[in-house]
Amino acid sequence: MKKLSNIFGLAGIILVAAALIWYSISKLWEVSNWILLILGIAGLAYFLFDFYKNREKEISQRSLKQGSNVVVQTVVVLVIVALLAFVSTRRHYRADLTENNLYSLSDQTLKLLEDLQKPVDIKAFFRSSEQRGAKDLLDEYSYRSTNLSYEMVDPDEQPQTAKKYDVTQYNTIAVESGIKKELVTELNEVNLTNAILKVTRDQDKVIYFTTGHNERNINDESQEGYKSAADAIRKENHLVKTLSLVRSRTVPDSANVVAVISPRSPFFPGELDSLAKFVDNGGKALLLLDPECPQDIRDFAARYKVTVGNDVVVDNSGFGRLFGAGPGMPMVQTYDKENPITKGFGIVTFYPITSSVTPMAEKDGWTVTELLKTSQQSWADVDFETGEVSNDPSRDLQGPVTIATVSKKELGEKKPTVVVFGDSDFAKNAYFTQEGNSNLFLNTINYLAEEEDLISIRPKKVDDSRLTLTQADVSSIFYLVVIAIPLVLIIAGVIVFVKRNKS
Repeated sequence: MKKLSNIFGLAGIILVAAALIWYSISKLWEVSNWILLILGIAGLAYFLFDFYKNREKEISQRSLKQGSNVVVQTVVVLVIVALLAFVSTRRHYRADLTENNLYSLSDQTLKLLEDLQKPVDIKAFFRSSEQRGAKDLLDEYSYRSTNLSYEMVDPDEQPQTAKKYDVTQYNTIAVESGIKKELVTELNEVNLTNAILKVTRDQDKVIYFTTGHNERNINDESQEGYKSAADAIRKENHLVKTLSLVRSRTVPDSANVVAVISPRSPFFPGELDSLAKFVDNGGKALLLLDPECPQDIRDFAARYKVTVGNDVVVDNSGFGRLFGAGPGMPMVQTYDKENPITKGFGIVTFYPITSSVTPMAEKDGWTVTELLKTSQQSWADVDFETGEVSNDPSRDLQGPVTIATVSKKELGEKKPTVVVFGDSDFAKNAYFTQEGNSNLFLNTINYLAEEEDLISIRPKKVDDSRLTLTQADVSSIFYLVVIAIPLVLIIAGVIVFVKRNKS
């Protein structure tokens, strides 16, 4: 009799499932669906009736004891789960398992949060229905630093709080530390990290760009200009200014870095002496030069034990062709592994028409680091002005060729530093955002500004990776996950349950 009851129960489940699946496919509820559903329910009803009828006869002391054991075990499991949940709210681990770490913070942000010494309070003004995305990002920030906390605020429910922080639109973030406050109207990692930097930095760093020698213009939006580079520096929360050494005669005391970008005419008497005085007193200078730069700026670089070659580097490795570059645009993959500018740097950079930049044999107390090197198949051609390019080992410098250096000297607390590149084109508007050029330029600025916590690879662009499913694929997944797997588990449970009742 019990066997017949089990057959009715299993048949009932199958008939009910068949009625529902048939409807999901045909989108019509017909008489046949009703018949299957009614027969299935009847089979299940008979199974349940027979089960409880026979179950009453089988109750014994042994079954009661087993039941109490189950209750105790259940309570113990629930207590353990509750304890684990309690501990996980205080000590937990977050992992990003996406292919490109789409939900992970950049190295730049992680360094900032790890070194955060001041308490930062964030209030996110979002409608209650729109808070989930913002909360996910803010959770990642607060998880990385105990000095950062945030609160979600619905401006409709707390208008006085919104008024206090001068919030006039939805989806605004108020970041404050001490007396400093910064509003972010577009929530993303770059804007939020910049806001944290602004409210926690004691003093803004000032980057000066020299003028008066036909240098590249930081306000020029054309492909040859440097506006993109200047704007990127401002986004790092540094101040960007121009400097005419003819007028000022000295480098301002506010200067943290002085950049000389591709001068085309000689400096006036005394200008480079003023710049040298600034460096020798512990200042930081960046020289982005080109093959046609004046001799006086080459002589200035020589003061810091670097020779800027009167040549053009040619790369015959063919690697640049993969990126549409010819031999006159060397691609660099070899970086110094110890200097903070390029430590861990693994992105390709390229340099349209660059000179060699090599350390001198006599350093006179200066430490000169070879920052970038071209491939083994490259050379520095000294006959480039003739228009004919050929490798003459007796005259040309053979590869790998160094095209950027860092000269540094320890003078007590003063650390004069000069970074020299043989090319300025890599950071102009036309190429600034290509490959790793912008990262390298900003890393150099932050290194010279002694903001090494900002030196990192900036967040990568998110790849558009989509899974395209046909309607048949969707239906197959639905029946597999929603119908088949649960049904198998139910049947297995029924079988185990029935077998236990027999014993």
